[in-house]
Amino acid sequence: MATIVREPNVTMTLSSALQQISNTEQRALIIGQKTPAGTAVSGQLYTNLLSVNDVSDLAGAGSIGDAMYRNIRKTNGVSRVDAIFLSDAGGAVKATGVFTITGTPTATGELTFIVGSESDHSYIIPIALADTPTTIGALLASAINADTKAPVTGANVAGVVTLTANNGGTLGNLIGIAVDGSSAGVTVALTAFSAGATDPVLTTVFDPIENLRYQTIAWAYGSNTATIGNFLGARWNVANNILDGVGVMTINSTYGNALSTLNALNNQSLAIFVDEPVNETAYKAPSVFEMAWCATAQISGIKALKLTTGASTTGLVIAGTGSNDRFGGMHMASFPYFNMPTSMSPRTSGTTSRGFTQQEQDGIKNAGGAIYGNNTSGSLVILGEVATTYKTDNASNTDVTFKYLEYVDTSSVCREFFSNNARARFGQTRLTRGGVNPNTSMVNTATIEAYFCQLYQELANMSLTQDGDEFMSFFRENLNVTIDMSAGLVTAKLTLPIVTQLRQLLADIEITFNV
Repeated sequence: MATIVREPNVTMTLSSALQQISNTEQRALIIGQKTPAGTAVSGQLYTNLLSVNDVSDLAGAGSIGDAMYRNIRKTNGVSRVDAIFLSDAGGAVKATGVFTITGTPTATGELTFIVGSESDHSYIIPIALADTPTTIGALLASAINADTKAPVTGANVAGVVTLTANNGGTLGNLIGIAVDGSSAGVTVALTAFSAGATDPVLTTVFDPIENLRYQTIAWAYGSNTATIGNFLGARWNVANNILDGVGVMTINSTYGNALSTLNALNNQSLAIFVDEPVNETAYKAPSVFEMAWCATAQISGIKALKLTTGASTTGLVIAGTGSNDRFGGMHMASFPYFNMPTSMSPRTSGTTSRGFTQQEQDGIKNAGGAIYGNNTSGSLVILGEVATTYKTDNASNTDVTFKYLEYVDTSSVCREFFSNNARARFGQTRLTRGGVNPNTSMVNTATIEAYFCQLYQELANMSLTQDGDEFMSFFRENLNVTIDMSAGLVTAKLTLPIVTQLRQLLADIEITFNV
Protein backbone atom coordinates (compact mmCIF):
# COMPACT_ATOMS: atom_id res chain seq x y z
CA MET A 1 0.00 0.00 0.00
CA ALA A 2 1.39 3.41 -0.94
CA THR A 3 2.38 5.90 1.73
CA ILE A 4 -0.27 8.60 2.13
CA VAL A 5 0.77 11.99 3.45
CA ARG A 6 -1.87 14.15 5.18
CA GLU A 7 -0.41 17.42 6.39
CA PRO A 8 -1.25 19.47 8.32
CA ASN A 9 -3.02 17.13 10.74
CA VAL A 10 -6.64 18.30 10.83
CA THR A 11 -9.33 16.64 12.95
CA MET A 12 -12.87 17.97 13.02
CA THR A 13 -15.70 16.31 14.96
CA LEU A 14 -19.43 16.72 14.63
CA SER A 15 -21.63 17.29 17.68
CA SER A 16 -25.37 17.41 17.99
CA ALA A 17 -26.89 20.86 18.17
CA LEU A 18 -28.19 21.91 21.56
CA GLN A 19 -31.89 21.92 20.86
CA GLN A 20 -34.99 22.81 22.78
CA ILE A 21 -36.59 19.67 24.19
CA SER A 22 -40.35 19.45 23.74
CA ASN A 23 -42.77 17.87 26.16
CA THR A 24 -43.79 14.23 25.92
CA GLU A 25 -46.64 13.14 23.66
CA GLN A 26 -50.18 13.33 24.97
CA ARG A 27 -51.52 10.01 26.16
CA ALA A 28 -55.09 9.40 27.25
CA LEU A 29 -56.23 6.34 29.20
CA ILE A 30 -59.78 5.01 29.34
CA ILE A 31 -60.90 2.66 32.09
CA GLY A 32 -64.21 0.85 31.77
CA GLN A 33 -65.88 -2.53 31.76
CA LYS A 34 -65.89 -5.22 29.10
CA THR A 35 -68.39 -7.98 28.38
CA PRO A 36 -67.61 -11.72 28.30
CA ALA A 37 -67.58 -11.50 24.49
CA GLY A 38 -64.57 -9.16 24.65
CA THR A 39 -61.19 -10.82 24.16
CA ALA A 40 -59.28 -8.41 26.41
CA VAL A 41 -57.68 -9.74 29.58
CA SER A 42 -59.33 -7.97 32.48
CA GLY A 43 -57.04 -5.40 34.08
CA GLN A 44 -54.38 -5.55 31.35
CA LEU A 45 -53.11 -2.40 29.65
CA TYR A 46 -53.77 -2.14 25.90
CA THR A 47 -51.79 0.55 24.12
CA ASN A 48 -52.06 2.63 20.95
CA LEU A 49 -55.65 1.72 20.18
CA LEU A 50 -56.47 2.83 16.65
CA SER A 51 -59.51 0.96 15.38
CA VAL A 52 -63.07 1.14 16.67
CA ASN A 53 -63.66 -2.39 15.42
CA ASP A 54 -60.57 -3.71 17.20
CA VAL A 55 -61.71 -2.16 20.45
CA SER A 56 -65.17 -3.67 20.02
CA ASP A 57 -63.45 -7.04 19.75
CA LEU A 58 -61.34 -6.35 22.85
CA ALA A 59 -64.02 -4.87 25.08
CA GLY A 60 -67.12 -6.45 23.56
CA ALA A 61 -69.53 -4.48 21.39
CA GLY A 62 -71.91 -2.42 23.48
CA SER A 63 -69.79 -2.56 26.62
CA ILE A 64 -68.89 0.47 28.71
CA GLY A 65 -65.29 0.29 27.53
CA ASP A 66 -66.35 0.01 23.90
CA ALA A 67 -68.62 3.05 24.23
CA MET A 68 -65.87 5.09 25.91
CA TYR A 69 -63.45 4.44 23.07
CA ARG A 70 -66.01 5.29 20.39
CA ASN A 71 -66.80 8.54 22.17
CA ILE A 72 -63.22 9.63 22.79
CA ARG A 73 -62.66 9.21 19.07
CA LYS A 74 -65.68 11.40 18.32
CA THR A 75 -63.75 14.42 19.58
CA ASN A 76 -60.20 13.24 19.01
CA GLY A 77 -59.07 11.06 16.15
CA VAL A 78 -55.32 11.57 16.51
CA SER A 79 -54.02 11.43 20.08
CA ARG A 80 -52.70 8.23 21.57
CA VAL A 81 -55.37 6.34 23.49
CA ASP A 82 -54.67 3.36 25.77
CA ALA A 83 -57.21 1.36 27.75
CA ILE A 84 -57.72 -0.96 30.68
CA PHE A 85 -60.85 -3.06 30.33
CA LEU A 86 -62.38 -4.71 33.39
CA SER A 87 -64.60 -7.75 33.68
CA ASP A 88 -67.82 -7.43 35.63
CA ALA A 89 -67.41 -8.29 39.28
CA GLY A 90 -68.40 -11.78 40.33
CA GLY A 91 -72.01 -11.62 41.45
CA ALA A 92 -72.59 -8.28 39.74
CA VAL A 93 -76.23 -7.43 39.09
CA LYS A 94 -77.29 -5.86 35.80
CA ALA A 95 -79.58 -2.84 35.93
CA THR A 96 -82.92 -2.98 34.14
CA GLY A 97 -85.39 -0.46 32.78
CA VAL A 98 -88.79 -0.90 31.20
CA PHE A 99 -90.95 0.57 28.44
CA THR A 100 -94.57 -0.51 29.03
CA ILE A 101 -96.69 -0.04 25.91
CA THR A 102 -100.50 -0.13 26.19
CA GLY A 103 -103.56 0.82 24.14
CA THR A 104 -104.81 0.39 20.61
CA PRO A 105 -103.79 2.84 17.85
CA THR A 106 -106.65 4.95 16.53
CA ALA A 107 -104.44 6.58 13.90
CA THR A 108 -101.06 5.96 12.38
CA GLY A 109 -98.16 7.62 14.09
CA GLU A 110 -94.58 7.35 15.13
CA LEU A 111 -92.77 6.99 18.44
CA THR A 112 -89.09 7.55 19.11
CA PHE A 113 -87.58 5.53 21.93
CA ILE A 114 -84.21 6.65 23.29
CA VAL A 115 -81.90 4.46 25.37
CA GLY A 116 -78.69 5.79 26.88
CA SER A 117 -77.76 8.29 24.19
CA GLU A 118 -79.96 10.54 22.08
CA SER A 119 -77.25 10.87 19.43
CA ASP A 120 -76.42 7.16 19.16
CA HIS A 121 -79.35 5.05 20.33
CA SER A 122 -82.66 6.50 19.19
CA TYR A 123 -85.16 4.12 17.63
CA ILE A 124 -88.04 5.39 15.47
CA ILE A 125 -90.94 2.93 15.55
CA PRO A 126 -93.81 3.47 13.07
CA ILE A 127 -97.27 2.76 14.46
CA ALA A 128 -99.95 1.26 12.22
CA LEU A 129 -103.68 0.94 12.95
CA ALA A 130 -103.50 -2.83 13.20
CA ASP A 131 -100.64 -2.81 15.73
CA THR A 132 -101.04 -4.16 19.23
CA PRO A 133 -98.78 -3.49 22.22
CA THR A 134 -97.17 -6.84 21.49
CA THR A 135 -96.47 -5.84 17.89
CA ILE A 136 -95.05 -2.46 18.86
CA GLY A 137 -92.96 -3.99 21.65
CA ALA A 138 -91.56 -6.57 19.28
CA LEU A 139 -90.53 -3.87 16.81
CA LEU A 140 -88.81 -1.93 19.57
CA ALA A 141 -86.98 -4.94 21.03
CA SER A 142 -85.88 -5.96 17.54
CA ALA A 143 -84.52 -2.47 16.78
CA ILE A 144 -82.58 -2.35 20.03
CA ASN A 145 -81.10 -5.81 19.59
CA ALA A 146 -80.13 -5.02 16.01
CA ASP A 147 -78.04 -2.12 17.32
CA THR A 148 -74.77 -3.90 18.09
CA LYS A 149 -73.44 -0.84 19.95
CA ALA A 150 -76.48 -0.43 22.19
CA PRO A 151 -75.68 -0.51 25.92
CA VAL A 152 -78.59 -2.88 26.57
CA THR A 153 -80.56 -5.79 25.21
CA GLY A 154 -84.36 -5.77 24.92
CA ALA A 155 -86.96 -8.43 25.58
CA ASN A 156 -90.66 -8.00 24.77
CA VAL A 157 -93.56 -9.69 26.55
CA ALA A 158 -96.96 -8.40 25.42
CA GLY A 159 -95.71 -4.81 25.04
CA VAL A 160 -93.63 -4.79 28.19
CA VAL A 161 -90.11 -4.26 26.86
CA THR A 162 -87.53 -4.98 29.53
CA LEU A 163 -84.10 -3.51 28.90
CA THR A 164 -81.09 -5.13 30.56
CA ALA A 165 -77.71 -3.40 30.76
CA ASN A 166 -74.87 -5.21 29.01
CA ASN A 167 -72.60 -4.70 32.01
CA GLY A 168 -73.32 -5.48 35.62
CA GLY A 169 -72.79 -2.91 38.36
CA THR A 170 -74.06 0.47 39.41
CA LEU A 171 -73.21 2.29 36.16
CA GLY A 172 -76.20 0.65 34.50
CA ASN A 173 -78.46 2.61 36.83
CA LEU A 174 -77.35 5.77 34.99
CA ILE A 175 -78.65 4.67 31.59
CA GLY A 176 -81.42 7.06 30.60
CA ILE A 177 -84.60 6.26 28.72
CA ALA A 178 -87.21 8.44 27.05
CA VAL A 179 -90.02 8.34 24.50
CA ASP A 180 -90.90 11.12 22.10
CA GLY A 181 -93.64 11.61 19.52
CA SER A 182 -97.26 10.47 19.66
CA SER A 183 -99.65 7.89 18.34
CA ALA A 184 -103.32 8.31 19.15
CA GLY A 185 -104.55 5.58 21.45
CA VAL A 186 -101.07 4.35 22.45
CA THR A 187 -99.41 5.19 25.74
CA VAL A 188 -95.93 4.34 26.98
CA ALA A 189 -94.96 4.20 30.64
CA LEU A 190 -91.30 4.33 31.65
CA THR A 191 -89.58 2.59 34.52
CA ALA A 192 -86.12 4.08 35.06
CA PHE A 193 -83.05 1.88 35.18
CA SER A 194 -82.30 0.55 38.66
CA ALA A 195 -81.09 -2.44 40.70
CA GLY A 196 -77.61 -2.55 39.13
CA ALA A 197 -75.13 -3.53 41.83
CA THR A 198 -71.54 -4.55 42.59
CA ASP A 199 -68.89 -2.76 40.56
CA PRO A 200 -65.48 -4.26 39.73
CA VAL A 201 -62.79 -4.00 42.40
CA LEU A 202 -60.74 -0.94 41.49
CA THR A 203 -57.99 -0.95 44.12
CA THR A 204 -55.38 -2.47 41.78
CA VAL A 205 -56.61 -1.04 38.49
CA PHE A 206 -53.62 1.30 38.12
CA ASP A 207 -50.94 -1.34 38.75
CA PRO A 208 -50.16 -1.76 35.00
CA ILE A 209 -49.28 1.95 34.64
CA GLU A 210 -47.15 2.38 37.76
CA ASN A 211 -44.31 4.00 35.77
CA LEU A 212 -46.32 5.41 32.87
CA ARG A 213 -47.66 8.92 32.61
CA TYR A 214 -51.13 9.73 31.31
CA GLN A 215 -51.98 13.41 31.09
CA THR A 216 -55.68 12.47 30.83
CA ILE A 217 -57.52 9.54 32.40
CA ALA A 218 -61.17 8.99 31.44
CA TRP A 219 -62.66 7.42 34.57
CA ALA A 220 -66.07 5.78 34.25
CA TYR A 221 -66.67 5.41 37.99
CA GLY A 222 -67.82 8.83 39.10
CA SER A 223 -69.05 7.50 42.43
CA ASN A 224 -65.50 6.37 43.27
CA THR A 225 -63.37 9.50 43.39
CA ALA A 226 -61.03 8.19 46.08
CA THR A 227 -59.21 5.57 43.99
CA ILE A 228 -58.31 7.85 41.11
CA GLY A 229 -57.89 10.90 43.35
CA ASN A 230 -55.35 9.17 45.57
CA PHE A 231 -53.50 7.74 42.59
CA LEU A 232 -53.16 11.06 40.76
CA GLY A 233 -52.64 13.10 43.92
CA ALA A 234 -49.52 11.07 44.73
CA ARG A 235 -48.19 11.80 41.23
CA TRP A 236 -48.50 15.57 41.42
CA ASN A 237 -44.95 16.14 42.72
CA VAL A 238 -42.55 13.22 42.41
CA ALA A 239 -38.76 13.13 42.51
CA ASN A 240 -36.81 13.05 39.24
CA ASN A 241 -39.85 12.44 37.07
CA ILE A 242 -43.01 14.00 35.64
CA LEU A 243 -46.05 11.78 36.23
CA ASP A 244 -48.94 14.17 36.89
CA GLY A 245 -52.23 13.90 35.04
CA VAL A 246 -55.90 14.73 35.38
CA GLY A 247 -58.78 12.35 35.96
CA VAL A 248 -61.96 13.32 34.08
CA MET A 249 -65.32 11.94 35.20
CA THR A 250 -69.03 12.74 34.98
CA ILE A 251 -71.67 12.36 37.66
CA ASN A 252 -75.44 12.55 37.22
CA SER A 253 -76.52 14.24 40.40
CA THR A 254 -78.95 16.69 41.88
CA TYR A 255 -77.56 20.08 42.79
CA GLY A 256 -77.51 19.36 46.50
CA ASN A 257 -75.86 15.98 46.15
CA ALA A 258 -73.32 17.40 43.71
CA LEU A 259 -72.30 20.05 46.22
CA SER A 260 -71.89 17.42 48.92
CA THR A 261 -69.62 15.36 46.66
CA LEU A 262 -67.55 18.28 45.41
CA ASN A 263 -67.15 20.06 48.74
CA ALA A 264 -65.58 16.93 50.21
CA LEU A 265 -62.80 16.96 47.59
CA ASN A 266 -59.69 19.09 47.28
CA ASN A 267 -57.54 17.76 44.44
CA GLN A 268 -56.10 19.65 41.48
CA SER A 269 -55.95 16.38 39.55
CA LEU A 270 -59.73 15.82 39.37
CA ALA A 271 -62.10 17.44 36.87
CA ILE A 272 -65.65 16.38 37.68
CA PHE A 273 -68.52 17.26 35.36
CA VAL A 274 -72.07 17.30 36.68
CA ASP A 275 -75.34 16.85 34.82
CA GLU A 276 -78.74 16.84 36.45
CA PRO A 277 -80.94 13.73 36.29
CA VAL A 278 -84.48 14.45 35.10
CA ASN A 279 -87.51 12.42 36.18
CA GLU A 280 -90.49 13.16 33.96
CA THR A 281 -93.28 10.92 32.72
CA ALA A 282 -91.69 10.38 29.31
CA TYR A 283 -88.09 11.34 30.12
CA LYS A 284 -85.91 9.66 32.73
CA ALA A 285 -82.39 10.59 31.80
CA PRO A 286 -79.71 13.22 32.36
CA SER A 287 -80.45 16.75 31.21
CA VAL A 288 -78.06 16.21 28.29
CA PHE A 289 -79.12 12.78 27.07
CA GLU A 290 -75.81 10.96 27.09
CA MET A 291 -74.35 8.22 29.26
CA ALA A 292 -71.97 9.61 31.86
CA TRP A 293 -69.00 7.54 30.73
CA CYS A 294 -69.51 8.63 27.14
CA ALA A 295 -69.58 12.30 28.14
CA THR A 296 -66.41 11.67 30.14
CA ALA A 297 -64.71 10.13 27.12
CA GLN A 298 -65.67 12.99 24.80
CA ILE A 299 -64.33 15.60 27.21
CA SER A 300 -61.14 13.59 27.73
CA GLY A 301 -60.70 13.56 23.97
CA ILE A 302 -61.01 17.33 23.86
CA LYS A 303 -58.38 17.76 26.58
CA ALA A 304 -55.90 15.47 24.85
CA LEU A 305 -56.52 16.98 21.41
CA LYS A 306 -55.84 20.57 22.39
CA LEU A 307 -52.47 19.56 23.85
CA THR A 308 -51.40 17.26 20.99
CA THR A 309 -48.73 18.96 18.93
CA GLY A 310 -49.88 19.75 15.40
CA ALA A 311 -53.39 18.34 15.82
CA SER A 312 -56.12 20.35 14.11
CA THR A 313 -58.23 22.10 16.73
CA THR A 314 -60.40 23.97 14.24
CA GLY A 315 -63.47 22.14 15.52
CA LEU A 316 -62.81 23.28 19.08
CA VAL A 317 -62.20 27.01 18.63
CA ILE A 318 -64.62 29.75 17.71
CA ALA A 319 -64.31 32.39 15.01
CA GLY A 320 -61.76 35.10 15.68
CA THR A 321 -59.18 32.96 17.46
CA GLY A 322 -55.54 33.24 16.45
CA SER A 323 -54.10 31.02 13.74
CA ASN A 324 -51.79 29.25 16.18
CA ASP A 325 -54.80 28.24 18.26
CA ARG A 326 -56.10 26.17 15.37
CA PHE A 327 -53.39 23.63 16.02
CA GLY A 328 -52.75 21.75 19.22
CA GLY A 329 -49.62 21.88 21.32
CA MET A 330 -48.14 23.19 24.54
CA HIS A 331 -49.42 26.69 23.83
CA MET A 332 -53.01 25.45 24.03
CA ALA A 333 -52.62 24.62 27.71
CA SER A 334 -53.60 28.22 28.47
CA PHE A 335 -56.46 28.33 25.92
CA PRO A 336 -59.97 28.31 27.47
CA TYR A 337 -61.98 25.10 27.63
CA PHE A 338 -65.27 26.96 27.84
CA ASN A 339 -67.28 27.16 24.60
CA MET A 340 -65.57 24.06 23.18
CA PRO A 341 -68.19 21.82 21.52
CA THR A 342 -68.82 18.16 22.25
CA SER A 343 -70.55 15.59 20.04
CA MET A 344 -73.49 15.18 22.44
CA SER A 345 -77.00 16.04 21.27
CA PRO A 346 -78.39 19.36 22.54
CA ARG A 347 -81.19 19.16 25.09
CA THR A 348 -84.54 18.63 23.41
CA SER A 349 -87.26 21.23 23.80
CA GLY A 350 -89.09 19.28 26.57
CA THR A 351 -89.48 20.75 30.01
CA THR A 352 -87.64 24.04 30.40
CA SER A 353 -86.53 23.13 33.91
CA ARG A 354 -84.15 20.46 32.65
CA GLY A 355 -80.59 21.26 33.67
CA PHE A 356 -79.03 23.62 36.20
CA THR A 357 -79.90 27.30 36.61
CA GLN A 358 -77.15 29.90 36.30
CA GLN A 359 -77.06 30.21 40.08
CA GLU A 360 -76.64 26.45 40.42
CA GLN A 361 -73.95 26.41 37.75
CA ASP A 362 -72.02 29.04 39.71
CA GLY A 363 -72.47 27.01 42.89
CA ILE A 364 -71.10 23.89 41.20
CA LYS A 365 -68.10 25.80 39.87
CA ASN A 366 -67.35 27.31 43.28
CA ALA A 367 -67.50 23.84 44.82
CA GLY A 368 -64.96 22.58 42.28
CA GLY A 369 -67.15 21.08 39.57
CA ALA A 370 -67.82 21.72 35.90
CA ILE A 371 -70.83 21.57 33.61
CA TYR A 372 -71.71 21.18 29.95
CA GLY A 373 -74.92 22.21 28.23
CA ASN A 374 -76.57 23.86 25.25
CA ASN A 375 -75.07 26.88 23.57
CA THR A 376 -77.36 29.91 23.36
CA SER A 377 -78.79 28.87 20.00
CA GLY A 378 -79.42 25.28 21.14
CA SER A 379 -77.39 23.85 18.26
CA LEU A 380 -74.49 22.34 20.22
CA VAL A 381 -73.56 21.02 23.63
CA ILE A 382 -70.53 22.98 24.80
CA LEU A 383 -68.29 23.02 27.85
CA GLY A 384 -68.67 25.62 30.56
CA GLU A 385 -65.82 26.78 32.78
CA VAL A 386 -63.84 23.76 33.92
CA ALA A 387 -62.87 23.97 37.56
CA THR A 388 -60.90 21.30 39.40
CA THR A 389 -61.81 20.20 42.90
CA TYR A 390 -58.80 22.08 44.34
CA LYS A 391 -59.91 24.83 46.70
CA THR A 392 -57.46 25.25 49.59
CA ASP A 393 -53.77 24.76 50.29
CA ASN A 394 -52.40 22.38 52.93
CA ALA A 395 -53.10 24.94 55.64
CA SER A 396 -56.76 25.18 54.55
CA ASN A 397 -56.28 28.67 53.16
CA THR A 398 -58.34 29.52 50.08
CA ASP A 399 -56.06 29.08 47.08
CA VAL A 400 -56.90 29.70 43.41
CA THR A 401 -53.55 28.47 42.04
CA PHE A 402 -55.06 25.29 40.58
CA LYS A 403 -58.73 26.30 40.62
CA TYR A 404 -59.24 25.84 36.88
CA LEU A 405 -58.13 23.05 34.58
CA GLU A 406 -56.34 25.58 32.36
CA TYR A 407 -54.22 26.62 35.37
CA VAL A 408 -53.31 22.98 35.99
CA ASP A 409 -52.54 22.35 32.31
CA THR A 410 -50.41 25.49 32.04
CA SER A 411 -48.50 24.80 35.24
CA SER A 412 -47.92 21.20 34.23
CA VAL A 413 -46.55 21.90 30.75
CA CYS A 414 -44.31 24.69 32.10
CA ARG A 415 -42.85 22.40 34.75
CA GLU A 416 -42.25 19.64 32.21
CA PHE A 417 -40.63 22.09 29.80
CA PHE A 418 -38.19 23.34 32.45
CA SER A 419 -37.50 19.80 33.62
CA ASN A 420 -36.88 18.26 30.20
CA ASN A 421 -34.65 21.07 29.00
CA ALA A 422 -32.68 21.33 32.24
CA ARG A 423 -31.98 17.59 32.11
CA ALA A 424 -30.78 17.91 28.51
CA ARG A 425 -28.72 21.08 29.04
CA PHE A 426 -27.02 19.94 32.24
CA GLY A 427 -26.68 16.25 31.41
CA GLN A 428 -22.85 16.22 31.73
CA THR A 429 -21.81 19.42 33.40
CA ARG A 430 -19.16 20.64 35.82
CA LEU A 431 -20.31 22.87 38.64
CA THR A 432 -18.40 25.88 39.89
CA ARG A 433 -18.82 28.96 42.03
CA GLY A 434 -16.19 30.70 39.99
CA GLY A 435 -15.78 31.63 36.36
CA VAL A 436 -16.87 29.35 33.55
CA ASN A 437 -14.34 28.03 31.05
CA PRO A 438 -16.08 28.42 27.68
CA ASN A 439 -14.19 25.45 26.23
CA THR A 440 -15.55 22.92 28.72
CA SER A 441 -18.94 21.90 29.97
CA MET A 442 -19.24 24.02 33.09
CA VAL A 443 -21.95 26.11 34.74
CA ASN A 444 -22.24 28.47 37.66
CA THR A 445 -25.07 30.40 39.24
CA ALA A 446 -25.11 33.04 36.50
CA THR A 447 -25.20 30.61 33.57
CA ILE A 448 -27.97 28.54 35.18
CA GLU A 449 -30.03 31.67 35.82
CA ALA A 450 -29.45 32.85 32.26
CA TYR A 451 -30.65 29.51 30.91
CA PHE A 452 -33.79 29.59 33.04
CA CYS A 453 -34.51 33.10 31.75
CA GLN A 454 -34.12 31.80 28.19
CA LEU A 455 -36.62 29.03 28.91
CA TYR A 456 -39.03 31.53 30.47
CA GLN A 457 -38.94 33.59 27.28
CA GLU A 458 -39.65 30.48 25.21
CA LEU A 459 -42.74 29.83 27.34
CA ALA A 460 -43.80 33.45 26.90
CA ASN A 461 -43.46 33.02 23.14
CA MET A 462 -45.93 30.14 23.45
CA SER A 463 -48.45 32.32 25.37
CA LEU A 464 -47.99 30.29 28.55
CA THR A 465 -46.16 32.88 30.67
CA GLN A 466 -46.63 36.62 30.53
CA ASP A 467 -44.41 38.39 28.02
CA GLY A 468 -42.59 41.72 28.09
CA ASP A 469 -39.74 43.45 29.90
CA GLU A 470 -41.79 43.93 33.06
CA PHE A 471 -42.45 40.22 33.45
CA MET A 472 -38.97 39.10 32.44
CA SER A 473 -37.59 41.47 35.05
CA PHE A 474 -40.02 40.04 37.59
CA PHE A 475 -38.95 36.50 36.76
CA ARG A 476 -35.26 37.37 36.92
CA GLU A 477 -35.56 39.29 40.19
CA ASN A 478 -37.45 36.44 41.83
CA LEU A 479 -35.16 33.73 40.46
CA ASN A 480 -32.91 32.32 43.17
CA VAL A 481 -30.24 29.72 42.39
CA THR A 482 -27.88 28.37 45.05
CA ILE A 483 -25.04 25.86 44.74
CA ASP A 484 -23.76 23.23 47.17
CA MET A 485 -20.38 22.24 45.78
CA SER A 486 -19.75 19.27 48.05
CA ALA A 487 -23.06 17.62 47.13
CA GLY A 488 -23.11 18.78 43.50
CA LEU A 489 -26.53 20.21 44.30
CA VAL A 490 -28.23 23.14 42.61
CA THR A 491 -31.35 24.48 44.30
CA ALA A 492 -33.54 26.87 42.34
CA LYS A 493 -36.65 28.89 43.14
CA LEU A 494 -38.65 30.02 40.09
CA THR A 495 -41.77 32.20 40.18
CA LEU A 496 -43.87 31.97 37.01
CA PRO A 497 -46.44 34.63 36.11
CA ILE A 498 -48.62 32.39 33.93
CA VAL A 499 -51.22 33.44 31.39
CA THR A 500 -54.86 33.04 32.49
CA GLN A 501 -58.18 33.31 30.63
CA LEU A 502 -60.70 36.11 30.12
CA ARG A 503 -63.59 34.74 32.19
CA GLN A 504 -65.64 37.84 32.93
CA LEU A 505 -66.07 41.28 31.43
CA LEU A 506 -67.77 44.06 33.38
CA ALA A 507 -68.68 47.31 31.65
CA ASP A 508 -70.85 50.29 32.47
CA ILE A 509 -72.61 51.87 29.50
CA GLU A 510 -73.58 55.47 30.07
CA ILE A 511 -76.29 56.92 27.81
CA THR A 512 -75.90 60.48 26.61
CA PHE A 513 -77.92 62.77 24.34
CA ASN A 514 -75.29 65.47 24.08
CA VAL A 515 -72.32 64.92 21.80
